[in-house]
Amino acid sequence: MSDLTSLWLPIAFIAPILWALVSVLDLYFLHGAYQDEWDGTLISGIFQILPWLLVPVGLVHYTPLPLEAMVLALLGGSMFLASFFFYFRALFRFADAALVQILWNVAVLVVPFFAWIILDERLQLIQYLGIALAFFGLTRLASREGMLGQGFRRIAWSMVWAVLLMSASMVLQKDAYRIASGLFLDVYLTFSLGVAITAAMLAVANIQSTVTRIQRVAALDSRYFVLFVFAEFISILGTLSSQRAIDLSPSPSFVAAVESVSPIVLMLLSIIVASAFARQGIHSSSAMYHDQVLGWRKKVLAVVFISSGIYCIAD
Repeated sequence: MSDLTSLWLPIAFIAPILWALVSVLDLYFLHGAYQDEWDGTLISGIFQILPWLLVPVGLVHYTPLPLEAMVLALLGGSMFLASFFFYFRALFRFADAALVQILWNVAVLVVPFFAWIILDERLQLIQYLGIALAFFGLTRLASREGMLGQGFRRIAWSMVWAVLLMSASMVLQKDAYRIASGLFLDVYLTFSLGVAITAAMLAVANIQSTVTRIQRVAALDSRYFVLFVFAEFISILGTLSSQRAIDLSPSPSFVAAVESVSPIVLMLLSIIVASAFARQGIHSSSAMYHDQVLGWRKKVLAVVFISSGIYCIAD
């Protein structure tokens, strides 16, 4: 294994940390900039075109990909954005970001299945054991009180679609990186273009509503707007690190397992944010973030299983 390839594990940990931070900010924006799931999807998709700004200024050179890799990357980007539509729909139906993250990470099981179907991938027994341990850890998270109650029923189908689309996107991207070996930035830029094109198509399909959405975001006060742009920038960095991990890792299944730590990171960040709001006397927002850390004892136990699974995969 080359020195560069061996970096996939630390790189893979960057994405769940950044995405947990974005989830914390998404909760804030649910009651501000975003009116519904279309807002989050369209705006996030449009921001994904930003890496292309590096091309005309000469900081990045784009090399056209082989046709098969280009189609896979564009399709992977389109599915990626579609998965975020269902993610935002779930958050709007039940604003428990920790629950949404837990269900999102069912991809730990779905990605290996898609990799077997699409890539004809066969892992070692110890690696399948690691995936099973990570999933068991997720079930420990899901067993907290209230998980199978009203909130679960309200978002289950949305998260099924989110998981299927994200899992398929990860596997297609791995295939694109395999075909266009050594052209990571070119595949990533094509992926970003697929995201942006899909967002543009959705926007054009309902242009009047899209203009209203953009005007609403532009009308945010300066401090709120800076936080909003910061969240989108962090999301792009999370996507970039996830894509690089997929490129370098032996299997996208491994990346899915590592990214399953996101609910734990979200819990820790929510504790910090809830405490900050409480000190400022903003008790309504503090309570919203405090809800994300319910059942923390089971989450701590779950991280032991998830960590054990990651160890088996990376060993």
